Amino acid sequence: MPYVITDLCTNDGACVEVCPVACIHTKPGAPQFYVDPEVCIDCEQCEIVCPVDAIFKDIDIPAKYTDFIEVNAAFFRQNKAAIGSVPFDTAWAMIQSSHEYAQMVGAAVTAVVVDEAGAPIAVGKMDKADPVSAELAFNKAYTAAAFHVATATLAAQARQPIMRSLSIAHRGKILPMAGALPIINGVTIVGAIGIHGAARPEQDALSARAGMSVWENAHH
Repeated sequence: MPYVITDLCTNDGACVEVCPVACIHTKPGAPQFYVDPEVCIDCEQCEIVCPVDAIFKDIDIPAKYTDFIEVNAAFFRQNKAAIGSVPFDTAWAMIQSSHEYAQMVGAAVTAVVVDEAGAPIAVGKMDKADPVSAELAFNKAYTAAAFHVATATLAAQARQPIMRSLSIAHRGKILPMAGALPIINGVTIVGAIGIHGAARPEQDALSARAGMSVWENAHH
């Protein structure tokens, strides 16, 4: 049951900041923000922070705003183009860039790139990386793809009941620890990159950022 944003929206943006799965978007010139019904996890955070009460659950929306259920869905049908996953060559270049950064700071990591569903596209383990780093890097990448946000932003929520429930639902693959970033093409999630193995999570995150630079340079 997704939430729906109506034309009461003032483009305040508070809802975007609290959304744990980055399902709220807009575009230049659009009159409001919109909720992606395919991504929304019904967490109610957007409704709570909206300063103008412009957000409703689809089953509770007042009759005069029911048209906005379709308005929200249509925005994403029009703006989420049919985009394929990250090409293998690009994924491998991202992994190499992450490894180069890790080597520069004296770390040995595993880097994993997954598609939008969390399935692995490419895995690269540096020679001295701990074997368990492969599983943890994958879990981080899977988490970033599932939530559509950097895993560092989820770390503070790791002990919350909703995160534990989601971890069970995803068969233990959810790892809310810094080191993974979503790969987004426009408003479409196409995958994620996850890193594990550095001495500190912040270094994993910076290694992931180095990998993301390959994607960003290719799409600008």
